[in-house]
Amino acid sequence: MSILTDRLREQLRERFAQRLQGPVQLILYTRPGSGRLILPSGLGCPTCDDAKRMAEDLAAAAPERIQLEVVDVSSGSAEVAEVPTLTVGAPGEEPRIRWQGLPAGFEFATVVDAIERVSTGAHDLSPASLQGLAAARELVEIMVFATPG
Repeated sequence: MSILTDRLREQLRERFAQRLQGPVQLILYTRPGSGRLILPSGLGCPTCDDAKRMAEDLAAAAPERIQLEVVDVSSGSAEVAEVPTLTVGAPGEEPRIRWQGLPAGFEFATVVDAIERVSTGAHDLSPASLQGLAAARELVEIMVFATPG
């Protein structure tokens, strides 16, 4: 069952057909089987099923460009603790974009934008920002927190 409406899925297909150039890999870290049951921290995942359906809808919008891997963190081999976590990156490279939680509502547009940017390699950083990053002597981690409030 899809989480996106038919109209939105069609809009995504059209948009991705025009904008995606290279391959993109989505990795969804999830803990299946807990549904909407709220359990103590580390045991349940009330939004994992929705996150999986959303990731499947995104991949289905451009199956020739978007690869989806779903990782069950309960196996103990996953590198993330919080679920759901969705990463976006180029295949074969360490993903550098990640969402913790269900990227729905306002956050959904940022996922679509990230997929497009990874596919094209576009970053839209200003020359001053690029110069500042080039001068960095240490690894720089940038965290963006999004909330509709």
